[in-house]
Amino acid sequence: KALSREDGIFNVELTPTLTPRATTTSKPDALYKLEIRQYNKDGNYLNGNDPIDQAIGQKLTVSLSEATDCQLVFVAWGQGSGKSLGSTTLSKAQEVSIDASTIESIKDDNMNVMPYILHLKHINVTGSGASGIISSPNGEDVRILLKRLATRLTFNWEYPTNTDYSLKQILLESIPLNYNVIPKPDENENNTYPSLLDQYTTIQLSKKDIEKGSYTCWVPANVRGTSNESNSALYRIKANAPTGSSYASFIAGHKSDTKKKLNYRVYLGGPDYTDFNLYGNTDYTYTVSFKHKELPVNDRRVTIIDPIPASQNNGNLVPTANCFMVVPGSAFCFDPFKYQIKGNDNNVNTTLKGWVDGEGGIAYVRVLWQTKENGDLGDPVLGVVNSDDDHTNVVDIKMIGGGDVSAESSVNNIDQAYIYCRVAPNTAGGSGAIAAYNKSNQILWSWHIWVTDYSPDPRGGEDVQTPVNKRKLKFEYKNSSFLPMMDRNLGAAAGYIDFPPNELEKSKTNGFYYQWGRKDPFIGSYSNTKIEKIPYTEIKKDAPTKGLLSLFEGDGITFHPTGLVQRLASYRDVYKDPGNMYKGNSSTSWISSQTDEYRNAWGAGITKGLHDPCPAGWRVANGNNYTPLLTGQTSGNLYYPRLKTGTGVKDGGYVLYYDKAGINTTYFYLAGYWELTGMIEINTGMHFWGGDALVDGSSRGKYIYSSQSAMWRFTGGNTRESLLLRCIQEQE
Repeated sequence: KALSREDGIFNVELTPTLTPRATTTSKPDALYKLEIRQYNKDGNYLNGNDPIDQAIGQKLTVSLSEATDCQLVFVAWGQGSGKSLGSTTLSKAQEVSIDASTIESIKDDNMNVMPYILHLKHINVTGSGASGIISSPNGEDVRILLKRLATRLTFNWEYPTNTDYSLKQILLESIPLNYNVIPKPDENENNTYPSLLDQYTTIQLSKKDIEKGSYTCWVPANVRGTSNESNSALYRIKANAPTGSSYASFIAGHKSDTKKKLNYRVYLGGPDYTDFNLYGNTDYTYTVSFKHKELPVNDRRVTIIDPIPASQNNGNLVPTANCFMVVPGSAFCFDPFKYQIKGNDNNVNTTLKGWVDGEGGIAYVRVLWQTKENGDLGDPVLGVVNSDDDHTNVVDIKMIGGGDVSAESSVNNIDQAYIYCRVAPNTAGGSGAIAAYNKSNQILWSWHIWVTDYSPDPRGGEDVQTPVNKRKLKFEYKNSSFLPMMDRNLGAAAGYIDFPPNELEKSKTNGFYYQWGRKDPFIGSYSNTKIEKIPYTEIKKDAPTKGLLSLFEGDGITFHPTGLVQRLASYRDVYKDPGNMYKGNSSTSWISSQTDEYRNAWGAGITKGLHDPCPAGWRVANGNNYTPLLTGQTSGNLYYPRLKTGTGVKDGGYVLYYDKAGINTTYFYLAGYWELTGMIEINTGMHFWGGDALVDGSSRGKYIYSSQSAMWRFTGGNTRESLLLRCIQEQE
């Protein structure tokens, strides 16, 4: 059935049809910066030419190599472009992209700037020079017709005036951030592109655009495939849409109660209900007609938003830790001044208490940052806050007994108030952070919210393999035996006991990074390319950075930056600024004064410390907890690991035995680490902090290191660096 959707409380019509070569779109007057490259069937470079301006209709001679079943790529980059594929492999050429900002302002009367492309995947080249012939494998001449790189979206809409709601916001979501010049289909995702590990953005229409009732823009292709479950208008919903599908959100606000909203989700795609593809060189024109007067209670494409405070109907009091593990849709509360150690919930956070006493108490709480479900894709995992000034639907603080916190009653003591949190339902999980602020709008303390269905039991001394969401690993070898450890890094979206099936799953095992002695998580790599490093100088402050996991603020749209402050600081300094790493150029540490609190921050390998970043019932694993992964054989100061039989380093990771019988295994990804210049050793090195005391009374922390040679070393590292962590049970 064609994409004319007459069911439900709104209609979406693709009118008149999608147009691969729209007659309304003008063409360039020349092929500007035309580049032609030849590759063999395996993608190795054969021949070609550098970009030149080529008049349309005139003969062009290009040097090609005689070859069978080879590939040709034509790219007309556009007037004024300085881009080039160069004489490299096809795989490298497929990493070349164009920023959307260079195309988004192109008008129909200036198509000279628009790039045009053609990728011929199976051709024969016979002869050479001007007499050479390009043909298909069956001997037919090949037609060379370059295609416009960009997709054009046009929306028309009209919202009824005789309802309690009015249209306030329109978002185009899951839009690729960059144009991949030569698409690289993901074989693991049914030939879709771009990769789910690429960068995506949200286009937010202006108030003026909303009032016009029409909007047109250029976007990159987003080919996500089809879904047989989406067999009618009412079934084009999130549960049936392929991951990464582009959609438009029409958000209407209640005319008298601004917290109440209606969110209409319109998935984009082709002429069939099952089609979620946006192809390049194609125009898509949608007309959206809203036709209801009452609340749309029976249309699953619409979310009725009537938020309640996070404190309402929320009596789920949980032990306090610097990280809370919760499943999507959870509601919980905690005392910010308490801290659980080995089941004792009544330990007082004396550091926070001291700061609060000197700064007038906790005045309010907010969402600090959150991830989306899949990198830049999907819904924000904590949820969308009511407004920039009102986060109470996700996080709130109330006096015990129910009173509001006010300027006169700021919270400054144990058993005085609870912080309440309610995270969004129906997400695949991720992470976020909430923070408590003083009256001067400075952060006093923040807590990591790890949204996951992974919930291993923090008690018991047995290895657990099934179910997967309860899996924990008891490391044992020869005379070494320890309490069970989590099967994944702290904050990771997945844990594996063998090699992950694809790059997306590999990135999900990464988790977060931590400076020694700090509780605050920092993002890591998130990429399908073999990047080696990401310098701080390349990290964007207001947009996703290629190769890094992205963070977003409470609205789920605004980008939240991560970076470096190049100076030493105190605990009070860094906890006011939990989003940044602090490092001094001439110091191995991040802290300005190495106090006893700092030296015992993670418990010195004996018990859980106040600044330990693990959830309740767990603590940072010590260096010696990893010794069952080793054979005991050494090479100098390097230890040979117990590699799974028949495996070695594969795609930036390896699988190790951890039990005495040599049967059970666990996976480690060589995910690199944050050092003074940026993130380095991605896919080549792995670094884990241990919770041990500082080495030999120095400023160096105990860490475990491994490289592609698959040998581990236990040594002291610079505590200014941010490394991975795994959590081990506090007690049996």
